[in-house]
Amino acid sequence: MPKKSRTEKSGNPPLLHVFDLKTREYAGARPAQTRPDGTPILECLAATPVAPPADVPDGHVARWAGNAWELVEDHRQHMDAAGGKQGGTPYWLPAGGDDWQSPARYMETLGPLPAGAMTERPEKPLAVLKSEKEHEIRSACDAAIVASLTMPAASASIAEIAVAAASLAGIDPDGPDTLLALHTARRDALLAAVAAAQSSADLADVEISYAV
Repeated sequence: MPKKSRTEKSGNPPLLHVFDLKTREYAGARPAQTRPDGTPILECLAATPVAPPADVPDGHVARWAGNAWELVEDHRQHMDAAGGKQGGTPYWLPAGGDDWQSPARYMETLGPLPAGAMTERPEKPLAVLKSEKEHEIRSACDAAIVASLTMPAASASIAEIAVAAASLAGIDPDGPDTLLALHTARRDALLAAVAAAQSSADLADVEISYAV
């Protein structure tokens, strides 16, 4: 037997629960119209006197299945007051060719995500991660050399670097070469560790640091 509207009260027309004609998702409620004799009109297009579930979990909506309401997943984006798309569940389909550079997909219809969908962006290929790490290592080495020559200057100019190198050479002729050898040896050791890495976790373990 159909479940009566939980908002029906004596003396008031029962509520009709409206659903979207296209998606059949719950869209609100309104009082039923009445006939001249006072009996409510319960047979209406896109409306039912059957109340939807009282509790609809987050990420779900109630959908009219013809004789009862069903709960279905809702991963779609929704329009905000300004007309922009908000929310939704971003996902990627590696089987569909998505990779770390691909924009997120969003569902346009109700229901679960497609089989094989990932809700986190695919990881960059190891070769790309290694290239980025190598760039960080080389940049950090250059910064360490400059910092060792010009400390405590926070951002030294080319002229300041040249003056500092000349000053160090005046005190210790081998100083600039020793300093350069120290940092480049550390750089080469870090680059070797990157080359030997077999996974992104291995790369994460390569800590970029220089003695300054």
